Amino acid sequence: MLSRPVLAFLIAAWTLLSWGGRIRLLTGAEQADPGNLIRIGGSLLVGALAAVALLQFPRSLGERWLLTLFAAWTTAIWVRSLVTVWLGEQSPAFKAVHTALALGYVVLAYLAVRVGWNRGG
Repeated sequence: MLSRPVLAFLIAAWTLLSWGGRIRLLTGAEQADPGNLIRIGGSLLVGALAAVALLQFPRSLGERWLLTLFAAWTTAIWVRSLVTVWLGEQSPAFKAVHTALALGYVVLAYLAVRVGWNRGG
């Protein structure tokens, strides 16, 4: 099984890769859109909380629920994103990038739940 520090690094890195470039949407003209704040800010926060929980609170109830929150949040965000992107008129390259990001989150969500709910530790 994947170690907690490695999973924490993967979650933090994938979160920054996926959302880091979108932070500008929280400070520009788009900041008036509460959906951006919830989607981008929430995803950055949930990813950071999951990474911290893995490093600071291993095998605790808090870790379990923060990893479950991460898995549920990212699954909901990326399923919605994929539906929107694939039904939209975006380019094939744009669709491929978003699909790859979503698949990365599917893997991380699975690993987060597996680690969080593994009683053996």
